[in-house]
Amino acid sequence: MSETVSFTFVHCADLHLDSPFEGLQVVDSRMAATLRDATFKAFDQVIDLAIRERADFLLVAGDVYDGADRSLRAQLKFRDGLRRAVEAGVQCYVAYGNHDPLSGWEAKLEMPPGVHIFGGEEVEQFTVRREGVTLAQVYGISYPVREVRENLVPRFKRQGKGPFAIGILHGNVGGNPNHDNYAPCKVENLVASNMDYWALGHIHAQQIMREHDPCIIYPGNTQGRSVRELGARGCYLVRVDDIGRLTPRFVATDVVRWFLQEVDIADMTTWDDLLNLLSLTKEEVRAAAQGRAAILRLHLTGRGELHAQLRRVDPERDLALPLRESETERPDFVWVESLQNRTRPLIDIAKRRREPDFLGDFLSAAENLRTAENPGATLKEVLSGRPEHRLIAPQIDQLTDADLLTFLTDAETLGLDLLLEE
Repeated sequence: MSETVSFTFVHCADLHLDSPFEGLQVVDSRMAATLRDATFKAFDQVIDLAIRERADFLLVAGDVYDGADRSLRAQLKFRDGLRRAVEAGVQCYVAYGNHDPLSGWEAKLEMPPGVHIFGGEEVEQFTVRREGVTLAQVYGISYPVREVRENLVPRFKRQGKGPFAIGILHGNVGGNPNHDNYAPCKVENLVASNMDYWALGHIHAQQIMREHDPCIIYPGNTQGRSVRELGARGCYLVRVDDIGRLTPRFVATDVVRWFLQEVDIADMTTWDDLLNLLSLTKEEVRAAAQGRAAILRLHLTGRGELHAQLRRVDPERDLALPLRESETERPDFVWVESLQNRTRPLIDIAKRRREPDFLGDFLSAAENLRTAENPGATLKEVLSGRPEHRLIAPQIDQLTDADLLTFLTDAETLGLDLLLEE
């Protein structure tokens, strides 16, 4: 890399503007409005950060929208945010990904000068300047269609030694199994490309895959939308000094944060013990959200005396609902999305499994399924032999191995409770 001058940029990805929160039902209209606008406000915070920190440019690495047929509201909000940025002197460079390919519907809104959209045929290059001084060259490509299975990295050709070089890529680096394998490549492909920074998108978890030569970063999405996207969500503010050294800093932009908390009943003997701990857990989550709204999923776990009593109540009606009652008036609400009972009887299950009786055989059968070479496939095979399988086959096909093992444990606990009663 040749000598450069210092500059600052913001790297974000996976805005998913106008995307709904998954599996969440909220009755209160004010809370529903907060959730509905969360992706838009998170993007506003990205723009606010760029302006506040006097960034020279903004990089958006794909999935601006949540679907190919993106809403007009989302398109208007995105354009308005970019206009606010360029009016403050922040140039914007945008690549589209698998959720918002160029083949999708677009309102053909006129973008303000200073916004650069990458095409989908070949990698394009833009030169970033400040008062006539070249800061960096930005290379990128958009998805022409939803499914791009090609490794796009070989298409990135740095032009000469040039100034600081940045590649924008929306794809799966390293074969992350939790995301579709679009534009797949390896870290070594990125290293060999001769870029100085790779601005990645597609994987929703923030990750610095490599710190330098080149720096490779997934910023994650700007707003979590389900319990699978826990914790802080945001973007990266990157400063580059006059000899090309990078200092990336993660900045949270989410306005609603997801939490999953386990509450162990092992040491509890009364309902008051449990109710007090649930209230305390809710307040701890409120503090951890740092003034944001929070969505909380609670799991009751452990073996204890309360297990038998918990089987006699409805967790949603008797435990989750009271925890929600005082939340609707607060901007920093903690909404209990669900409360799941995963407690177990106060017995030594491993020891009971070895007993030569019907209950022991039942527990052994569950353990054999759990420890099979491929438990997910084995459980699906067992379920396929059930007469009701044809009614639930589409839902079963969507379950992960972890989901199936959770259901197996729930079924084992239910069977154990019923057999112990007899």
